[in-house]
Amino acid sequence: MSDEAGLEVMQPADLYELPLDRFTAARDSLARRLKADGDEEGSRRVAAMRKPSVAAWALNRVAREDPGAVARLIESHRKLREAGSREAVEDASLLRRQTVASLTDAAMAGLGTGSQQTRDRINRTLLAVATDPEGESDLQAGTMVRELEPTGVGWGEMELRPPPPLDPAVEARRLVEEARARTERLEIEAESADQELERAKEALARARDRAKKARSAARKAADELRRAEEAAE
Repeated sequence: MSDEAGLEVMQPADLYELPLDRFTAARDSLARRLKADGDEEGSRRVAAMRKPSVAAWALNRVAREDPGAVARLIESHRKLREAGSREAVEDASLLRRQTVASLTDAAMAGLGTGSQQTRDRINRTLLAVATDPEGESDLQAGTMVRELEPTGVGWGEMELRPPPPLDPAVEARRLVEEARARTERLEIEAESADQELERAKEALARARDRAKKARSAARKAADELRRAEEAAE
């Protein structure tokens, strides 16, 4: 809804569909409209609505554009709760990891540009909703306002069955894969830092060259001024 007239039919949840930089103005306008219509309680609720963080807004957008992906994540949580064998846990965990990765990529793509920190926040939030029923509901509705952090105690809170012991070989492969992925990510970060350093060195060299030329020009100008003053005498 792109204009003021849209407020006549806008519902509070519709605010989360707006570009992030329009949220506050639209929220305040909607609160005023509800108050003018005599809905004092609704106006107070809307006025108290928090602007989503960047990560939460990106996830809201994905949830509204691709509800099927969010449904697959929630399905993976159900399968984890109901898993009765090691194989079932592994299958559900794989589905969860794949869906989290896909949703993270989609959320970052929706932002256009984003830092590794934002990616990490999105990823951690998607992991955390498995043990946060309210967060899971907000994600499904596309109405998140903040990032979430995994608690690490979710099996009990979500009434999940403790997973059967994993095959040591499978667990070892998982750890190797995680270590390899972390190594690759750190190598990319190191390469990026090296490139930034080279660019900084080049910029410093150019600045020094400009300073050298400026000092030379200043000395030349001073000599010309002195000669001009001597000639004037």
